[in-house]
Amino acid sequence: MRVRDVMTTHPSVACRDHTVARAAQVLRDRRIGMLPVVDDLRAQHLLGVLTDHDIVVRCVAGGHDVRSAVGEYMTSGPLVCVAPDAAVTDAVGLMQRHRLRRLPVVDENGCLVGVVALADLATRMTPQEPDVLRAIELRVSGGHTVIPAVAG
Repeated sequence: MRVRDVMTTHPSVACRDHTVARAAQVLRDRRIGMLPVVDDLRAQHLLGVLTDHDIVVRCVAGGHDVRSAVGEYMTSGPLVCVAPDAAVTDAVGLMQRHRLRRLPVVDENGCLVGVVALADLATRMTPQEPDVLRAIELRVSGGHTVIPAVAG
């Protein structure tokens, strides 16, 4: 199975000049934990990501103004990303090694084409892939600090 088979296409995004408040509202309204940050809404060249954790720790806890630009608080390069044609086991391995719950999916030009999250994997994987499902279960449960990589 390929990443394109399980990823969320057309994910919500933010631009670096959007406000943190606007991004936080999107996160809340869409019930998601990460927004890819793109150069513009058409080209969608990936510049970084902004997570709910970034907003809380870097902006709010620091006493900064939520009217500040997303670009001041986003996580930027080097970013861990995956290609849409990569095997799902490769994406799971990246998520495990880097302790990520969400992974941007980019094309060969660095443009965002989707996002794959643990929730996507948990709901879209088939029972015929028990090793991947077990790795996801362990990661979500927090049962282990380091999960052995799934062989690909």
